[in-house]
Amino acid sequence: MKYCLMSAQDSYTDFHIDFGGTSVWYHILRGEKIFFLIQPTPANLALYEHWMASSNQSETFFGDQVDVCYQMTLTQGQTLFIPTGWIHAVLTPDDSLVFGGNFLHSLNIPVQLHIHEMEKRINTPEKYKFPTFETVHWFAAPNILEQLRGQFF
Repeated sequence: MKYCLMSAQDSYTDFHIDFGGTSVWYHILRGEKIFFLIQPTPANLALYEHWMASSNQSETFFGDQVDVCYQMTLTQGQTLFIPTGWIHAVLTPDDSLVFGGNFLHSLNIPVQLHIHEMEKRINTPEKYKFPTFETVHWFAAPNILEQLRGQFF
C-alpha cells in the first residue's frame, strides 16, 4: 500500500502500530516530521495493549511508560524505514508532504501475527486493519515452506 500524506503544522498522530505489524517507509518531500519510536519487545507490546484498552489513553504519553522511547527528526529529502511492529507517534512541526507505504515481508512473521492477534483482542475497527491479512499469509505459506525445506532438508 502506498500513500501521499499532507500534514498541517503542529498536527500529531498518537502512538500506534501500523496495521498487521506492517513495515513502513516515509519519504519527506517537503517539511519535517518528529518520530517517537519504541521497540516492539514483549514487555512494550504488553504495555501498549494495556494502554490501547485504557479509558484515559489520550491523557497519557505512552513514551513515558516504556524503558526507551527514541526520538528522531526527519527532514526534507530524507527517508525512514520503520521495521515490523515498531510502536510510533509522529509530530509535524511544519506543513509537510510525505510519500510512504506499508508492506509485509517474511523477515518477522511472528511479530506480524502477534500484532494481528492483538488487533483482534482490542477490537480494532476493520478500517484500521490490514485488508485480507490472513489470506495474504496463506498465499505466502507455500513459498515459505519451500524455502524452509531448502534450508533444512
